[in-house]
Amino acid sequence: MKMRNILLCLAMFATAPVLAGALDASPKRVGPVSYYGALHTSGNKIIGAKNDQQVMLRGVSLFWSDGTGKPYYNKNVIAWAADNLKIDVFRFALGIQYYDSDGGTKNALANENSYKGSPDNYLSLIDNMVAAAIESDVYIIIDWHSHRAHMETALAKTFFETVSEKYKDVPNVIYEIYNEPVDGNGGNWGAVKSYANTICPLIRNNTQNLILVGTPTWSQNPQNGASDPVNSTNIAYVLHFYAATHSKGTFSGRIEQALSSGYPVFISEWGTTNADGNGDANASATSEWTSYMDQKQIPNCNWSFRQYTSNMDNKSEKSAMFEGTKVLNNYATLSEAKYTTSGNIVKEYLTKNGRNWADSLVKAKNSGSCAFKSVTAKQTETQVTNVLKSGCTYTSSNEAVVTVSGSNVEIHDYGFAILTGNDGSESVVSVSQVAGQSIPNFSEASCDFNGNCNSLTGSSQALDYDGDGKKEYLITASNETIEGAKFKLESLNPEIVNVKSAVCKIASCSGTMRNKNVWMFELNSFGDAKIVATANAVTGFRALQDTIVFSYIKGRNRITPDFRGVTLALGETSEAIVPDTTLMGTKITYTFDGEPTSKYLKREGSKLVAGDQNAIITVTAHVDETEFYLPQEASIVVNIGDPTAAVNLAEHEAFLNQGSEEEDAIHAPMVARNSINAWIAGSMLSFSTEKAGLVRLEVYDAIGNRVMSQSGQYRAGGHTVSLKGLSSGSYVAIVRQGSRTAKLRWNKQ
Repeated sequence: MKMRNILLCLAMFATAPVLAGALDASPKRVGPVSYYGALHTSGNKIIGAKNDQQVMLRGVSLFWSDGTGKPYYNKNVIAWAADNLKIDVFRFALGIQYYDSDGGTKNALANENSYKGSPDNYLSLIDNMVAAAIESDVYIIIDWHSHRAHMETALAKTFFETVSEKYKDVPNVIYEIYNEPVDGNGGNWGAVKSYANTICPLIRNNTQNLILVGTPTWSQNPQNGASDPVNSTNIAYVLHFYAATHSKGTFSGRIEQALSSGYPVFISEWGTTNADGNGDANASATSEWTSYMDQKQIPNCNWSFRQYTSNMDNKSEKSAMFEGTKVLNNYATLSEAKYTTSGNIVKEYLTKNGRNWADSLVKAKNSGSCAFKSVTAKQTETQVTNVLKSGCTYTSSNEAVVTVSGSNVEIHDYGFAILTGNDGSESVVSVSQVAGQSIPNFSEASCDFNGNCNSLTGSSQALDYDGDGKKEYLITASNETIEGAKFKLESLNPEIVNVKSAVCKIASCSGTMRNKNVWMFELNSFGDAKIVATANAVTGFRALQDTIVFSYIKGRNRITPDFRGVTLALGETSEAIVPDTTLMGTKITYTFDGEPTSKYLKREGSKLVAGDQNAIITVTAHVDETEFYLPQEASIVVNIGDPTAAVNLAEHEAFLNQGSEEEDAIHAPMVARNSINAWIAGSMLSFSTEKAGLVRLEVYDAIGNRVMSQSGQYRAGGHTVSLKGLSSGSYVAIVRQGSRTAKLRWNKQ
């Protein structure tokens, strides 16, 4: 099937399945999103699209998505906070590039902890957190957590265009496009408005979901936006306060001005302490603010959901929710956590205002002789008795969760269902999830022959840790799950990857693992291995039965770093940039605009010699697959003389464009001409980019239906995308960056 035919198929199969993730998630409890729907505005009110009622939300802001905050960015945390703190909303504080609260470039975030440094990783993390919001039925604020967003417009454009297109039909998502503008770096209202007028239309091209716009002086002036509004619909202006610094008496007047001008205000960040997050919590000033927010029905998020002292840099914040230095990111540790003074104030505020969303959802139909108040059971229970009314029959809206058998409600899984009585009344049965167990660093991963590993957790390298001559991937030195049960690990494919417990002997072993028995995966042969983890139930947690796929793949061959683009004068000879072999000793062959030779450029040994005409030539190095290494192609551009006057410009462009429509996508070669280096192992697609830039990824099934499409800005280097959600079958994946393309064909078992 030709590419042009594939494009025709897309119009016919608009409902093709998509990659598992947020778009496949469904609510597992009844929360504010089921009740309100997507959020819009009406005058100075934020309203729910489902019922046009004014919205009041209370929740938390996660800390910066850095080394301190990132451990809290997981589904367990959100589910726990929704159940125990009764949050309606949480804020994803996406760190962009700098911490600098003055809007400058001091104190940069580490690349791996910043969106600019690791865009692909953070887009994946956002997807996980949107899924968490959907499952807990709460709202998520995707917050461009920067003090200089108007200086990051190009980066923000790509980001908000990408996420708003992906989540255009997800009612849970709120977009906060600028955290805290700072006057000192030019972040006055004029600059903020100009930035917002650039970003908002990109979001509005995809969705009408609520947009929050930060305001000057660390978001303390919502009246600026209300008096000179952004040219967009469904906009709310932001105010931030810290009760010990910003008095309600002074700053509430600015909110009143915005409301009087007909625009709503959203307090996306507030604290009980000083504005720097330190100083003692001021309970009385906080009480004034919380009473005011409730009176005016101003949605709000408290800063911040983290432990008091970071185990990354040992810095402490009195505005933190929890005491101590330990990361608290699972049910067990969160349930046992102690609160700071600030945390206790916030906990009381959130929990006393918690609402029974299940009863609210069916309020209009919760009358009649068959109606009953909403009930909640646990996932581990088998039945709910003494609830159904005598003489009534019921149908379940979700039989995967509960069914009705005689006078009992039978429990099958966690989630919720609406039971409709034969009199038309509606009642809700919720089944809460009993927390599962987890093993440190036990997650899907892949390692190559070179020892490079891709995983969400666990070691980044496979080395011979125990001195037996084989490479191993480290898991944990513990014999218990995080929740306290003894676990067992078993490989169903030990000939590929074997599970063992051995002494970690070498210097690369961490301090907690060195000279101790550590659970390891021993890498024996290339392929995919299924690893099974089991553990008995312990108090408060269900039994563990989990299977992951661990892949051991061939390594990436390495061409010398001297293989790089050059500009040569007519007749000039280059440095030694085209060697005979890779750094691993594999033979390299070269083509020139796809041909074995070129009249414009010759190879003499490891050097290139320019001809006597202006030209542009793409030189491609081809490396065949070997016993231990994957095939590889890499390309450079050689400019000869004046490239703007190239005599071969037409034929060069024809070479670059070939294959864009005519190549058969289903029967494509594993690596296409002028390619990105890419491969698939198990459920992971890995690829590497030589330069930073926009990368597009598409996956087609065997009949040409596009089942996945995503794009984003990627840094130079290696990247991994999960394909776990695809069903079994034959697929083609196409990875594009500019004129560079990789096409991969594989069968998913």
